[in-house]
Amino acid sequence: MKKNFLIGFGVGMSALACAYIYWHQLTASKQDQLAVKLDDTFATGRDKAADIEAKAADFAGTNVQAALSSLKDSTSKLKGHLNSARQNFDDESEVMQDDIVIDHRSAFSKVKQNAEQEGFRPTEKFYPHNN
Repeated sequence: MKKNFLIGFGVGMSALACAYIYWHQLTASKQDQLAVKLDDTFATGRDKAADIEAKAADFAGTNVQAALSSLKDSTSKLKGHLNSARQNFDDESEVMQDDIVIDHRSAFSKVKQNAEQEGFRPTEKFYPHNN
């Protein structure tokens, strides 16, 4: 890790040194031309970045609005479905009052009591003897 950092740092410093030497070897007019070209390049880059940012903000804004409207529609449909299900359940609960409901605990406990009274134990485990 340290070796890679040192190699990168050395290459970067070498590039800066070369650029510094090259800059001082240029004439004054060439330096001015290069400075103007660099300024134009940076200005163009800033303009492109601003355009991309504006497009991204516009794209995100329209997609967010579409997602929110879809969410609101889905929420309203779900609320309607839940309300109708609640009404159906209330209607069915009145009908279910006459139904027979079997509690599994009471049904199995009665069978188990009957089996124990008769001497039949279906859950008893028998282990072999080592005689």
